[in-house]
Amino acid sequence: MLVRELRMGRAPCCDKANVKRGPWSLEEDTALKRYIEENGSGGNWIALPKKAGIRRCGKSCRLRWLNYLRPNIKHGCFTEEEDDLICSLYKKIGSRKILPN
Repeated sequence: MLVRELRMGRAPCCDKANVKRGPWSLEEDTALKRYIEENGSGGNWIALPKKAGIRRCGKSCRLRWLNYLRPNIKHGCFTEEEDDLICSLYKKIGSRKILPN
C-alpha cells in the first residue's frame, strides 16, 4: 500500500528553490544589516532578500533582523539592577502568570 504525506496549506517558505538554509554567515548578516540601515525594511520582507542580494526567504530575514541584528537589542547578561528586579518580583508574585480580572 502506498502511503503519501498530506500537507495542509502552503509549503514552508524555505522549500523554495535557491534558498539557503542553516546557520547565517557573517557576510549574510552584514549584507542584511547594511541593506536595512540604508533602505529600511519597507514592510515587504518577501522582496527584501532579493533586493539585498541574500539567498534566504523573507521570513528568515525578518526573524534574523528582529531577533539578532537590530541595533537596540541587548546582548549579554542581565545587569545587577535587572537581576535584582527579577528576583524581587519573583519573590513577590512567584512564577505564575498574571491574568487580567
